[in-house]
Amino acid sequence: MKFYKTTIHFQNSSKSVTLHVPAFLFKGWPVLRILVLVGLALLLVQLSTTTVYDGVLNHVLGDRADLNNELSQIEGTLDYLSGTSADFLRDEQRLHSKFGLPIPDSESRELATGGALSPDSALLRRSSPVFEKMAVLRETANQLQGKLSNNGSSFASLTDYIGQNQAMWRYVPSISPTRGRYASAFGPRIHPVTGEVGKMHQGVDIANDRWTPIFAAADGAVEIAQLSSTFGNFVTLNHGNGIKTRYGHMQMMLVQPGQFVHRYQIIGYMGNTGRSVGPHLHYEVWVNNSPVNPLAYMLPGDHSVD
Repeated sequence: MKFYKTTIHFQNSSKSVTLHVPAFLFKGWPVLRILVLVGLALLLVQLSTTTVYDGVLNHVLGDRADLNNELSQIEGTLDYLSGTSADFLRDEQRLHSKFGLPIPDSESRELATGGALSPDSALLRRSSPVFEKMAVLRETANQLQGKLSNNGSSFASLTDYIGQNQAMWRYVPSISPTRGRYASAFGPRIHPVTGEVGKMHQGVDIANDRWTPIFAAADGAVEIAQLSSTFGNFVTLNHGNGIKTRYGHMQMMLVQPGQFVHRYQIIGYMGNTGRSVGPHLHYEVWVNNSPVNPLAYMLPGDHSVD
């Protein structure tokens, strides 16, 4: 092998070093310089790539944190809606119970999304907690949508039912037909005029001043409006379904047979006509051609069924 002899002298010193360098190193110097330059270029590329990667990674991590916060907010909203839907179901059950309807089953409202996950979807959900949370939220939203849809349909049916019954309730007596003092109750009594003992009193007597307004106890048609020797000015209202109300001893009648009247409509004024010892209203309720205690058809506090 051929060598080149090289001597190195140290400045301000008498010492020196003699090196024998193989000749091929001098021949490969241009190649070495190229390798060094390539290495420096690769180092610069790596540094630039690392810097860009770190920037992109930080941006992605920031976006992921923001997305996670938004998903958490959505999760809280869905939890609130789920709790609200549970309140709706309890209210619905109470309404069904109140009206004697079958109580809806809460378990039937817990709808599942159903179906198996594809391998790609399963891998995606396992690869990132964010994708997993998104999938769970999507399933929760679908279940909630199903529950609310069922609740909406059930409430619509319940509303229709209440509307139909409310139309019937308008024809059920439920108020006191006038204001005053209860002078005589329903049942056997001594007749105040004839003195007959054990005479069945088929209604209640409500005493007040003459010309006190008398109201229809429910919607209905005027069946009788005439002068009676016993009840004086006397009105009978037919409310349908076998229910009738009768009003006696009026000072004046304001209705006539065949006329339709509404609850709280004034049909006359209290008086002392017929067989009576003072101004009062004799009020009866008949169900299927039999008299019943009118107090059973008067709600307290001046309320009505509608």
